Amino acid sequence: MTKREMIAILGMVIADDEKKICKLIEYLVNWDEIGIRLLGTAYDGLTALQLINEKKPDILLTDIRMPGMDGLRLIEEAKMQNEILKCIIISGYKDFQYAQQGMRFGVRDYLLKPINQEDLTRTLKKLVKETQEQISIQSSRLHLEETIKNYTGTFKHLFLKTVLQKQLNELEENILQEVEKINAADIMKNSARCIAVKSNISYREFTEESYQLLTEKTLEIAEVEFSSHNWIWISEVTEEGIFFLLFSDALDRKELLESINHIKERVLSLQDLFPRLYFNAVVSEQADSCIQLIKRIKESRIAIGNRFLTGLNTVSEIKPTFINAGLSSAMDARILKLLEDRPEAFDMDEIKKCVEAAKHIMKAEDITSCLQVKKNLLLLLNYYLNGFKQLDSSLDEHEKVSWFSEMYEHCTSLEQTFRLLEDTLCETLMNVLDHLKNREIKPVIYAKHFIEENKGINIKLEELAKNTGFSYTYFSSLFKKETGKTLTEYIQMVRIDTAKKLLTEKERSISEVAELAGYNDIKFFTRQFKKTLGVSPNEYRKLFTNR
Repeated sequence: MTKREMIAILGMVIADDEKKICKLIEYLVNWDEIGIRLLGTAYDGLTALQLINEKKPDILLTDIRMPGMDGLRLIEEAKMQNEILKCIIISGYKDFQYAQQGMRFGVRDYLLKPINQEDLTRTLKKLVKETQEQISIQSSRLHLEETIKNYTGTFKHLFLKTVLQKQLNELEENILQEVEKINAADIMKNSARCIAVKSNISYREFTEESYQLLTEKTLEIAEVEFSSHNWIWISEVTEEGIFFLLFSDALDRKELLESINHIKERVLSLQDLFPRLYFNAVVSEQADSCIQLIKRIKESRIAIGNRFLTGLNTVSEIKPTFINAGLSSAMDARILKLLEDRPEAFDMDEIKKCVEAAKHIMKAEDITSCLQVKKNLLLLLNYYLNGFKQLDSSLDEHEKVSWFSEMYEHCTSLEQTFRLLEDTLCETLMNVLDHLKNREIKPVIYAKHFIEENKGINIKLEELAKNTGFSYTYFSSLFKKETGKTLTEYIQMVRIDTAKKLLTEKERSISEVAELAGYNDIKFFTRQFKKTLGVSPNEYRKLFTNR
């Protein structure tokens, strides 16, 4: 077979509302040399879609801004007809959002105007090469897909999923007892290694959509790489990263590391699409039994969590001695002592000082595991959230802890984890204080209305505070600040006002008035009435009736 015959002949359509751009592209590329046949050009989105439906191209090269239908909509509609259509965006608008949206539809590249001949040719050659690779591995890929679906592959995946769901401190023997129910004998017909991969976006730029897209792209890149070697693998995605088990009795270590580094290079080539993109991977030692493989998976989880210590954009092997999680009781004791001194919870400057003190404590230790760091950061977070809860009982502590734990996985350095904690605490306190400003007046009005409506009788202060959404201590302080009276003083005032009205009714006795005003002891009622108004109930009645 000649070199020319080996080149895949792919059909391509160009869509751009600028005719001179379409002509330029036609003349920039030596189509025969790279193995592409130009099927036609269109100057608006609707015409382009009609041309795609008629010509069935393999590649679409399209602008974003076009009349009738923009490029992104064109890609979406075209891929509904042909999901394997390879798409390239060209645009004069360097906009991350457009590129990111395009990637969601499987866009392979993003070229800026003015179009560079070298960039365009390189991109098109890459698509032709990928097509050749897809053809060459098609039969083996079909075989591998069938293997994944069969009895053994299903249980291998269930095995990995089960182990990853366990706590890191759970004994391997206990996990083994559970996975033995999944037919462990079939799982370990071959030796295996665990590879943990973490493609990451800094938490300051993190969005669910962009991270999910990055994870999908990383998984796609890794699967293409592994397929090219005819390796048998399974994968599972967790918050900690993407975990692969590769099964082979003759898995060449050097070849494996080269492949992981190749995956790293391809992922990092997406830097233009994902700001501050990072990549880390760890490769375990070989495992020859189920319990060994359980240990390798646990080691991989700890190692990928320790990426703060090994540096960014690295591929590293887990050393045989790597079992120790590096837990430091001295660090725990010093952090607990810091909290026992009860740092101020409602002052942002004091919060920052406490986080800084915790950082010095942790950095003073010989940190060998970031598990210990995360544990103590969560300890600090929960201390402050409990304090904030005293101010605002509507605060959802679990939601905050869950959010912090998720964002922790997107930190790129130890320093950043402390900034995350400080940002989380200060932002939460600010939100609590703002929330209280909006809520304070209404609860006081509610309490006053409730007390007056019930004439100050049978008022349970703890229950009243609870109904306003605040703790009794905080609400008492708030009520005094807004009314100038304590809750007890206000209730007393309402009861005396009730008694004053009842005393104008001549037919009621003083004892009856006292009882209706909520006083069981007439002597106590008389003392309180005189203390408040300076006259006894009898004297008040005479003053009123003599007017």
